[in-house]
Amino acid sequence: MNTLQLGLRLAFGGGREGWARLGLTALGVGLGVTLLLLSLTAQSALEGRAERSAWRDSSSATPATAPDPTLWLAVSDDHDGEPLFRLHVAPLGPNPPVPPGFDRLPRAGEVAVSPALARLLAVTPDDQLKDRFPGRVVATIGEAALAYPGQLMGVAGHTPENLRELTGAQEVRGIMTGRPGNYAYTLISRFLLAVGTVLLLLPVIVFVFMVTRIAAVRSEQRFAALRLAGATRAQSARTASVETGVGALAGTALGLAGYLTARPAVARHVTFDGFGFFDADVAVPGPWLAAVLAGVPVLAVLTAMAALLRVRITPLGIARRESRPRPTAWRALPLAAGLAGLLTAVVLRDHDVMGNDTLRGVFALSLVSTLAGSVVVGPWACSVLGDVLARRGRGATTLMAARRIADDPRAAYRGVSGVALAVYVATLLAGLAGVAGDRPGSAFRGGLRPGVVEVFVDRQPASRLAPLMTGGAVVTRLDPAWNTVVPCRELSRVVNTTCPLSPTERRRGLGGEATIGVMSGSFLESAPDLANLPVRAVYVPTDGSLAAESRVRTQAAILLPRAILNSRRDVVLRETRLWADVGTLARLVTWFAVLIAGCGLTVWVIAGLLDRRRPFALLRAAGARAGELRRVVLTETAVPLLFTVLLGLALGSFTSFVFAAVGHDPWSPPGPGFLLSLTAGVLAALAITMAALPLMDVSTREDTVRSE
Repeated sequence: MNTLQLGLRLAFGGGREGWARLGLTALGVGLGVTLLLLSLTAQSALEGRAERSAWRDSSSATPATAPDPTLWLAVSDDHDGEPLFRLHVAPLGPNPPVPPGFDRLPRAGEVAVSPALARLLAVTPDDQLKDRFPGRVVATIGEAALAYPGQLMGVAGHTPENLRELTGAQEVRGIMTGRPGNYAYTLISRFLLAVGTVLLLLPVIVFVFMVTRIAAVRSEQRFAALRLAGATRAQSARTASVETGVGALAGTALGLAGYLTARPAVARHVTFDGFGFFDADVAVPGPWLAAVLAGVPVLAVLTAMAALLRVRITPLGIARRESRPRPTAWRALPLAAGLAGLLTAVVLRDHDVMGNDTLRGVFALSLVSTLAGSVVVGPWACSVLGDVLARRGRGATTLMAARRIADDPRAAYRGVSGVALAVYVATLLAGLAGVAGDRPGSAFRGGLRPGVVEVFVDRQPASRLAPLMTGGAVVTRLDPAWNTVVPCRELSRVVNTTCPLSPTERRRGLGGEATIGVMSGSFLESAPDLANLPVRAVYVPTDGSLAAESRVRTQAAILLPRAILNSRRDVVLRETRLWADVGTLARLVTWFAVLIAGCGLTVWVIAGLLDRRRPFALLRAAGARAGELRRVVLTETAVPLLFTVLLGLALGSFTSFVFAAVGHDPWSPPGPGFLLSLTAGVLAALAITMAALPLMDVSTREDTVRSE
């Protein structure tokens, strides 16, 4: 009988115990495959969103895709902090280019809206929203034209004569496809998503390795018998790999089913930039799907073979491995260099000792060194921690756990090696969210005051904007030299600034996160023939309510559809949405890392039980209680985990403090919500580890101390 037949017989003919091993393997691999496939959907989801938005960037330079052109005027707007895309079109023939998601372009007096905008129009007064789209709603925009579910979009049809009067309208002969030129899917996004995908390979390896080692507890005698019958160590490993491969194949099918089931929930509840995804976008590309479905069973088999080769089954038992040299303090050097570099960046921030480019380089290198050092220092820190516990510990359980950590600090840290890095990154994100999230849209020099709506028109005659230039509105104008002309006393009523303007502000603008009308240019208090100068922007004060601001937006959209409008409300809601996403990401990263650590620690617990079955059994025979031995295992498991979590928390908090100090921003430590989420993750990891403790009874049975 060859190894394949023997492995299949062991897989399916092992009774309840064999079926339990098979089910556990399938469950572990299935969970890993589900996570891996879902992680691979991230890039395609962002690419799908970007490609769905590409048609909006169509212009006169887009290659022709239809016989007749159309006049095209695209405008970005907002409603209650949510982006609102307005498009005004006027077909110039019977066959104009038609974007995806449309049966045809709206004719003059017709409007097509997205489903979300249609629902909003039904509950919003016309003078706050509907009047921005002149005409009657006759069509619904299909999903193919929308970047995400719930997108607010409306397309209004005009006559060519009417649309030619509007500045910015252009003739478009083709619809852009592919990715838009300004889409947010950058190289950094690719890198971060690729790193996340690689990290999600760990559950597959961890679960398979864990299941293999658990199965080894009950199958060592069978493989030792195979060795006595003449099988080589490689043949024994191949037989075990067949047994594991059957479970891996079943687990891969289970993981595929889990991925297909979870896709809709992920599309609805996982957000990017505050918005979810369409189900069709949350999909693994075909080549990657095939690679995962084929590669995971192979990976499982190789992992099983490698695990059993390390166990070194011989005809007479298990060969012990020698301890490696203990790590030295040199491992702390990268971390110390990184922290020193970050402190140097803070000290030199306000001194002209080095240029900005050099300073940014020092800061980047220090950050990388700190990231790497947080992982490299772990084994040495665990070694020192074990020695400290051994010297100061009271009680047999603490001393035994301390000696175990000090004897093999690399193994103690291996299961939680990713936790320090992940908690570091998550804490840094939470700290940055706290720095900016505590003051979204807060007053700063050059920012709009609450309730003020800026209507940026860029050199328009005052007669066209007369309805907006009443009721205390502040008007900025442009002189022939492109200087912004506005009395500072009036500007200070709508913009956060002081009078008189400083020489720098008079020359360069107000700076900071100001709106478009005051970000650049030079400022003058007055100019000859002021009333005849073109208007650059109109600042309309309101009572700050959504209804009042929306009415101003609608009035501006009627007078000049291409006007760019801003308000403090937009900034507040955009930043709130952004930092809410960052906070969610920080919690997800923390939970994922700590849960993976729980799996890694479980592997270490099982390996430790295998290595110490006889000593533990002798202790049981000598009168030690099982509860005491379980406390030994829990102590040596919890100490490395808590240490790495605290290390990542401290380093992440320090780095976020450095970011705040460099930017001259107030800093506060991570909030109670983040700490509560981190604590829950640690408890969940320890709960996963406790699943291995019942093996204590199996591994310390009386027959373990029997000598033949």
